[in-house]
Amino acid sequence: MYKHKNSFIVAATNIIIVCLAPIIYESMLTNTINIALFHFVIFPLIIIFINIVFWFTKLKLQIYQHLLWAYVAFFLSVIVSFVLIIDPSQEMPPGETFVLHADVLYVFFIATLQFIVLFFLNVILYIAYIILKKILKRRLLKNQ
Repeated sequence: MYKHKNSFIVAATNIIIVCLAPIIYESMLTNTINIALFHFVIFPLIIIFINIVFWFTKLKLQIYQHLLWAYVAFFLSVIVSFVLIIDPSQEMPPGETFVLHADVLYVFFIATLQFIVLFFLNVILYIAYIILKKILKRRLLKNQ
């Protein structure tokens, strides 16, 4: 029961923060932060930062559970981004029709690139986690 409660905390926090990031960006930061910088640097770093903070807390979850919830939150944020971009209430110039497939392709293209960046960062983070764990284990063995 203890681990399920912690898993729910990690899942809820990841989903809420990661799904709010595109909403905040679209509503307030579109003019101040470059869209490519946000999608390919800031957004994956938000996800990684959340999970680094959770690793150093006493939630006692395995690393794969943190990463699983990071990816679930990422894919839910893709759905949120899809809903934000495809807004039928936006005004179109006269004679222009709503091009759904172009917007869908845009969302999937951005999501694929974000997934690659997030996967690369998670691999680096996992390697750092393993190295840090071995270093700490050696220090504990030396001190005993």
